Amino acid sequence: MLYRRKSVIGFCLILAGWGLSACAEKESVKATPPPATASTATAPAPNMAPIAAGTALPAGYKIDLERTIIFGTNEKWTGRLAYTTSTSADAVFDFLHKEMANFGWMEVTSMRADPSLLALNSPATGRSAVITIARGSVLGSTHVDMVVSLSGAGQAR
Repeated sequence: MLYRRKSVIGFCLILAGWGLSACAEKESVKATPPPATASTATAPAPNMAPIAAGTALPAGYKIDLERTIIFGTNEKWTGRLAYTTSTSADAVFDFLHKEMANFGWMEVTSMRADPSLLALNSPATGRSAVITIARGSVLGSTHVDMVVSLSGAGQAR
């Protein structure tokens, strides 16, 4: 009986150790934010604003590091910026519709629905963006995917 009890305890310890090591491995895979500079020290972590320059990001956004892939820096980046926010989908749509123009983006088309869509062009940088804004779960989070690519039209010279 004592031998069996030691075996069960040993098995539980091995299982707990395996579970903790799986968590540790998952953490080591996550991307780290860029090093803080004087201009980024007060920004929310992880700070993607310098990497995703030239785009509007709502207050309280949280980058989805598993779904974000960005190539390049400054206002020439391309790729997908995925984030969530506790702001409602309608408020995010209104924010991006207004604020992206302040970064030189011009609306091609938009559709307020679920999901909402914004299609934009930036003649200054020669890029196009398609933004999808989807209502989240019952908890109210809003999911935003901003896909930016070279448009080929109106490229800066």
